[in-house]
Amino acid sequence: MGSSAQRIPGMPRAASGLALLCCLALAAPAAAQGSEKAEPSSEKKAEKKAEKTDKAETDKTKEKVEVRKDRIKSIQRKVFLKSGRWEMAPVFALSLNDAFYQKMGGGASVVYHPADSLGIDLHGVYVGTIQTDMVVYFQQANGALPKVSRLRYFLTANLQWSPLYGKLSFITDDILHFDAYLLAGFGMAYTETGAKFAADFGLGLRYFLTSWLVVKIEVRDLVYTETFQLDVSRTEFSDIQNHVMLNLGLSFFLPTGFDYEYQ
Repeated sequence: MGSSAQRIPGMPRAASGLALLCCLALAAPAAAQGSEKAEPSSEKKAEKKAEKTDKAETDKTKEKVEVRKDRIKSIQRKVFLKSGRWEMAPVFALSLNDAFYQKMGGGASVVYHPADSLGIDLHGVYVGTIQTDMVVYFQQANGALPKVSRLRYFLTANLQWSPLYGKLSFITDDILHFDAYLLAGFGMAYTETGAKFAADFGLGLRYFLTSWLVVKIEVRDLVYTETFQLDVSRTEFSDIQNHVMLNLGLSFFLPTGFDYEYQ
């Protein structure tokens, strides 16, 4: 650089070198400022590119949500699945519509669930009868005992359909899950006069305490035809017997666990 610099006439060599150094010192900050101005422009470009990428991903997510929004269920996940499981329950039964003889009994119910909304039920109950005060009143008023069907036991096979499940919350924050179902089937009723062909239909509720322990409440209507004989003439006549039974039980599901599948 010293060879190319022109010395100003009349200026000493030392002064000329000092002036050159001052020029170099002033030029360095200007160059640094130029590089600093260049850096923000590249950062802005990177930020804009990232924003475009985020926006594109957000749009894709919104499209997926819009496609699947009709599949969102009000109850996102059940605490129980019945498909492929056995349900076994001891049952206590109580009659609701017999004024002359109060029927109480016990039995068992076994249900296999081939699908979560379908069950195959085998239900059997032994029944004992307790005479009420209406029998004495009828005998005094009419001079004879009422002709009623004394049920001994019954056994039925039914199909269960569960169209409704949900959850309840009472005073506390605890949530109780339930399952409602309809049932219908055929079987045999054994009375004091022998075995009778019977039909059985009703409805029930399951309240799930855990994934395998359930409180079960059912109302079943057992219908069959009974044949009576009049005391004097021995004339036989038939009458349709209708027994509405309230069943209470505690069900146990086997296996106790299950692999969850979205329904």
